[in-house]
Amino acid sequence: MSDNGGTAVSVREASGEQRSPRGGQPEPLGHHLVPSEGEFYQNYGWTLNAYPTIAEVLDYLRAEIPRMESYGPGWQLTEAMTNVFLLACALTNAVDDFLMGPGYDFSKVGAVRAAGPAIRLAGYALKAWRRVRESRLGWLVTWRDRWEAAVNEYVELFVLGGAPDGDARSRCGRRMNSVLGVSLPADLRRRRLRNPAFFHVRDLTHLDILTLGRKLVAKFPDRGMPILITGTRTAGSYFAPLLRAYLKNEGYRSIDVVTMRPKNGLSGWERRRLAGSARQGGLGVIVDEPAMTGSTLLKVAAILVKAGVPQANVVALNPVHPTTRDWRSAPECLPLAKLCILSLEPEEWHKYHLLEADAVAGVLGEYFQGRGYVSTAVVSSARAEELNAQLQALSEEKWHTRLKRIYEVRLEDRAGRSETRFVLAKSTGWGWLSYHAFIAGRHLATHVPAVLGLRNGLLFTEWRLPAESVAQQPRDLTVNTLASYVAARVRSLGLGTDPTAELNRDKQHEGVEELAGLLSGAYGSKAAALKRCRIRAELTRHPCPRPTLVDGKMRRQEWIAGTSSFVKTDFEHHGAGKRELNVVDPAYDLADAVLQFRLSPSEERALITRYIEESGDTTVEQRLFLNKLLAGARSRSLALQNLKDARLSRRAQEFNQQYNDARDFLTIQTMRFCAGVSHRPDTPRWRSPLVVMDIDGVLDRQVFGFPSTSAAGIQAVSLLHAHDFATAVDTARSMSEVKEYCLAYGFAGGVAEYGSCLWDAVHGQERLLVSPDSLSQLDRLRDALRDIAGVFLNDAYRHSIRAYTYRGESTVALPGLLIQNLLARLKLDRLRFHQTDLDTAVLAKEVDKGAGLVALTAWVGGREFETLAIGDSEPDLAMFAVATRSFAPSHISCRRVAGALGCRIADRAFQPGLLNSVRSIVHPDGKSCERCRRCDFPDPRPTDLMLQLLKVADERQGRRLLRAVLDPMAVRTFEL
Repeated sequence: MSDNGGTAVSVREASGEQRSPRGGQPEPLGHHLVPSEGEFYQNYGWTLNAYPTIAEVLDYLRAEIPRMESYGPGWQLTEAMTNVFLLACALTNAVDDFLMGPGYDFSKVGAVRAAGPAIRLAGYALKAWRRVRESRLGWLVTWRDRWEAAVNEYVELFVLGGAPDGDARSRCGRRMNSVLGVSLPADLRRRRLRNPAFFHVRDLTHLDILTLGRKLVAKFPDRGMPILITGTRTAGSYFAPLLRAYLKNEGYRSIDVVTMRPKNGLSGWERRRLAGSARQGGLGVIVDEPAMTGSTLLKVAAILVKAGVPQANVVALNPVHPTTRDWRSAPECLPLAKLCILSLEPEEWHKYHLLEADAVAGVLGEYFQGRGYVSTAVVSSARAEELNAQLQALSEEKWHTRLKRIYEVRLEDRAGRSETRFVLAKSTGWGWLSYHAFIAGRHLATHVPAVLGLRNGLLFTEWRLPAESVAQQPRDLTVNTLASYVAARVRSLGLGTDPTAELNRDKQHEGVEELAGLLSGAYGSKAAALKRCRIRAELTRHPCPRPTLVDGKMRRQEWIAGTSSFVKTDFEHHGAGKRELNVVDPAYDLADAVLQFRLSPSEERALITRYIEESGDTTVEQRLFLNKLLAGARSRSLALQNLKDARLSRRAQEFNQQYNDARDFLTIQTMRFCAGVSHRPDTPRWRSPLVVMDIDGVLDRQVFGFPSTSAAGIQAVSLLHAHDFATAVDTARSMSEVKEYCLAYGFAGGVAEYGSCLWDAVHGQERLLVSPDSLSQLDRLRDALRDIAGVFLNDAYRHSIRAYTYRGESTVALPGLLIQNLLARLKLDRLRFHQTDLDTAVLAKEVDKGAGLVALTAWVGGREFETLAIGDSEPDLAMFAVATRSFAPSHISCRRVAGALGCRIADRAFQPGLLNSVRSIVHPDGKSCERCRRCDFPDPRPTDLMLQLLKVADERQGRRLLRAVLDPMAVRTFEL
């Protein structure tokens, strides 16, 4: 038991009595903050933006230096001194990167023999340009040395800990302020801070580097040995000064520091300093953030050895990340065996100790005393262990996963009443990089659990046990809550300016990179990489009018439902940071909500309407579609990452569902966008002639890495509608997708799942074409497939089976022998299977696309309908056989048989081939009319990026490649 300002604080074992916390937990805590934290953090509204400009960093540093000098001993002084350290090192890092200038890697085209001379010439030109640039910036190199000396003096004081002498703080502050009086280049001042992820999202603190320093001293105690500290930027700009200061305070007499970006090579002044230090002999110490593969360590070690440091004298300090404990076991890390590596295991990290119950108890005692409690006890209990196990089970255990823990707390008030509550402690950063969590919690008080406080980079909030599942909440309440939450962030967590363009220029914007990677698919695999930079620039051309600290993760698991509402449990960091999207547009949160909560079109409209009413963001609908693409792409990408992670194999089916949901979301949202610019009938109806087309390969293809049509496809559909042709689909897609396509494009209906069922959109009726016996066999096969590890199913297919496994970035069909043997072993004689590039389809033998078309025309009363079929693959042959006439794009996979059935094959592939076929249908004489001209695809405006790309997708491959090669921005593809 310890005393904490009059509040009894203890850490003890729970008494073991039976409780019912789920139904009997006390009312939620109110949002009351201890005055000391409220007063301190109110000065840090600027910390919402994790990417300030260097000009802003200078201003913040100038303001923080006198604040540091004004505090007496206490946590506020520690925070202020930490902030000065973080901002000072951020400035050093920015200056060093600016002096280095951009680097380029042309090895990507090195395999092309003809490109060899051009690559060598480019290399010579880059070196010459760097020499000229360094000569022009010689004055900045001189200033940088003065700044480094001032920072080193301060860090030597900072690492002593405790409350340094006020005179010493003032002396260091005056020296730094004096050096900061220079006018730095405008280009440098406009740059954005490179996010120090090691302190922001990876739970490290500066104290961990000092612990590594103690290990180095224990291993090499000779204070006379020269030491060259090599820090890899960005981490090295922070870690190297810390290690240098620690060693200097420990009495080491010869210490030098060089930071570098190994991929970019060395600047002249970095090379000279490295060579001079290496000539002294001694140790070459490498300090960096946690290693993932060891490749960077190998590069730096090679640079040190080349500079003259004996390999036996190279030492690497490595804080081991929890997700890469065995990183040295990879074959590519074998050369590291020759190096001395001193590691800091995760359990040795400072924040692990801060999360120990006795450390937490002291902080919580202060927080609950301010709420009127006289006794606070953190107890170990089975319930707390259960809750922490649930947290662990839901964790994806990635590099950006934060430390967190739930505690059971027994409280007693002044009247002697006792109660039990649960508290979540979560790591949110270090120094100013953690303050956004406190500020966000304060401003979002009605939407998040009660915030108790923020101390030492740990945010403490009340943990509520859900009264019911979020899925059980009324849908209108769900929609309103989501809209109000996003609007509240816009109103109170604004960033002022949009950093997207600058972050994109420095390749720090993962969201823009991911979306550009998706959209560049319109140029085809050979040209996509060269056009990605152009698309990135187009995506950043128009700043967001309401830049906000977005949530970035709106999935259902992040919400806890109460008796009458639900709150966001994790609300502070998903949108910003290294490996995060760094999106600042609140439209992203809305898009992600539509995806995660599977909102219908009417619910989406209600969401947007409510959001606009509460936020005033009237242009959000114009920005929503691209954010939907990003949300879907991000979710799909994360699902694939998790499916590849052996540690998460127990959750493989969950991630398979996430992948399917994301892919379907991308497909349907893009389809709705394309349908929105096409002509469609006011009221679809059945009539002759009936045009029936396949979807995949005909109306859609993998333009952006998921099914989508193109400008030609939109024009083809418009032509059919404008000339009063009834249109239907006959496809392998699921029934739910067929319904979506009919609704959006105005199709009269369609056949789904290779003829397994049909949909009459005119009358809103569905018909199953598979017999009960076949359905029973399909169910038996489903059960058998689910029992096979590594085999996955798409549950959207109810009348057939879609089975697959994952390879690379996509799904692939199962081995044919596997399915064949299963069908035989289980005696499933009513089933057959069909292999595609993406999956294995298992169908009832009695169905095919031709039988489905016959059933459809019979169902709608049109046995004598003239039917015009358009397809592109072997399953479409059955459709051709029963149709009056048939057509196909030029890429059809069974050209000979199709020709024998009288199929007319176009001279273009995919959607241009569809368009040519449709033109021959509506005007067999080859002419056109006014209705045709009204269906021409509109000329996209410069702002209509998606429409431009839909037109690009129809161009011939050679033209797309030529356009990419001639684009002046293509050279940025090789920029490091």
